[in-house]
Amino acid sequence: MKWLFRLLLALLTTAACTTALADARVIVKLRGQVDGLRQAQAVERTHSLAQQLGVALAHHGQPAPGMLAIRASGIATAELLARLANDSTVEFAVEDRLRKARAVPNDPLYASQWYLQSTQLSAIDAEGAWDIVTGDGSIVVAVLDTGIRPDHPDLVPSLVPGYDFITDAALAGDADGRDANPTDVGDFVDAAALNDPDLQAICNTALQLQNSSWHGTRVAGVLAAAGNNSSGIAGVSWNTRIQPVRVLGKCGGFDSDIIAAMRWAGGLSVLGVDDNPTPARIINLSLGGEGACTAAYTQVIEELRANNVLVVSSAGNETGPVESPANCASTLAVGGLRHIGTKVGYSSLGQEVDISAPAGNCVNTTLPCLFPIDTTTNTGTTSPGADTYSDGNAPNIGTSFSAPQAAGVAALMLTANPALGPDDLTARIMSSARPFPQDPTIPTCPVTATGTDNIGQCNCTTITCGAGMLDAHAAVAAAAAPVAAISAPATADAGATVTLDAAPSVAMAGRTIVAWAWSIVSAPAGASLTSADAERTGLQLPVEGSYVVRVTVTDSAGASDEAVHSLTVSAAAPPPTTSEPTGSSGGGGGGTAGWLLPLLLLVAWPWLHGKPAGRGHDPKEIPCDSVDCRTRN
Repeated sequence: MKWLFRLLLALLTTAACTTALADARVIVKLRGQVDGLRQAQAVERTHSLAQQLGVALAHHGQPAPGMLAIRASGIATAELLARLANDSTVEFAVEDRLRKARAVPNDPLYASQWYLQSTQLSAIDAEGAWDIVTGDGSIVVAVLDTGIRPDHPDLVPSLVPGYDFITDAALAGDADGRDANPTDVGDFVDAAALNDPDLQAICNTALQLQNSSWHGTRVAGVLAAAGNNSSGIAGVSWNTRIQPVRVLGKCGGFDSDIIAAMRWAGGLSVLGVDDNPTPARIINLSLGGEGACTAAYTQVIEELRANNVLVVSSAGNETGPVESPANCASTLAVGGLRHIGTKVGYSSLGQEVDISAPAGNCVNTTLPCLFPIDTTTNTGTTSPGADTYSDGNAPNIGTSFSAPQAAGVAALMLTANPALGPDDLTARIMSSARPFPQDPTIPTCPVTATGTDNIGQCNCTTITCGAGMLDAHAAVAAAAAPVAAISAPATADAGATVTLDAAPSVAMAGRTIVAWAWSIVSAPAGASLTSADAERTGLQLPVEGSYVVRVTVTDSAGASDEAVHSLTVSAAAPPPTTSEPTGSSGGGGGGTAGWLLPLLLLVAWPWLHGKPAGRGHDPKEIPCDSVDCRTRN
């Protein structure tokens, strides 16, 4: 009987492993491949990889130029990644993970939108920012999420055309793959979906019964619901345009779809999809999952940064480390705060967080919740119902709703000063943040409280929760300052004088730059500036080394900004040497060799014009001075 038990156990284990192995997904970057491949070429490259690895691979898309989204059967993801790592044609291979929305939501009217006001310590004071700007229709923010309810009256005025990037029809729940319709049809999972083999293969353990969240509609409302329209709620940036991009379905969304959507939203090309006619300046990602930032996300975020696009991402709701893609460099990662400014219990934390904002918390253990993040939503539990607003009886909480507050503030800042780039926006949001308060009854992060009524809470520090609490008013005021920039070479030779030009600096509309102040931050001894207070100056480079200079520009309203530039200076090249001696100091033979050349010419003279005397003359020989002539003879 023991052998029978072991046999059955082995068969069950094998069956379980086979099921687990059926859904391996990876993203592969081909070495040296920077351009997009045509569909047939991409399929052929996948087929070639399959032959090299001896594994059955299926092509699933091309999320970025040179990247292939691949499915595999009969092999574990870790094993497939290991084999791909040893392939010389592969630059990197990462798991194509399933990402999820950050929270389950709910909303009401402005009076209950405490997070936009200034009555609570962590509230962002959007009212102060609105005294300066309320948003601009030329600024587009892409919301990569579950899609949107396109008829919600508080969102209709703000929408621009979006796209549905979910490749798997079962995951999308709309009976098709990618298309130009980003409508949220509902991400519910009912009994039928729970037993759908296609959905089981995609979601695995993530497949659980749930109602539709209308998550993208909720995020969009926090960001840019129409304001001052005598209806509903107000978004952070009233007049900013929202671009809905659908990437999350019934159990989340895959990295390959999210990465392709990020590229499209930011104005970069995606194979098989028409270019975005209204590219976004800001991309909001209220989604994420465990694990480190992958090379695939790093590449696309840097591409977007180079294209002047800011990526804003929520830190996560797991109390632990910051999740991906918020933990990627160059994103603006947003953590979550309670109404009193301490870290909300569920918010992830760590040094990757750049700023923190209200995420919603209840305080009380019974409804209504006291401090939810109220926003636009829908009444449908599965398919869409009536458009409405959430409230404290169905609380909307999570770092999903901290991120769009930061994205909305960034949109207000671009309204004030469109010249701001993604690095400028991040730097000014962080520099204008308010300091975190301290609650003596809870520990300091990263240590978190363990009580039943305060679990996960802690006092924020700048190492664990970012630079401080998001301040919309101060950030918009900071945005009004000019943007300093320096045009100058990055390398030069010692002994030269290079020109440093601050002309690329930009002041906001209605202001001009009126003053420049140059200084040397660090340089070898002897370095100097030809002018310290002009738009253009010269930097003298006496010796090789590293030189760092700074310019501070001031505009007509008295606001200022600074930029720093670094130069690497090489040793001056030695003067060219001559191969012929001159005078008595000529080459290695000393000063007495000047007579040698005339003497040799005198002795050789007879041979240059015929045979020397005393030698017989051969009539076939033709006296000749040229190489060609001698060769002929």
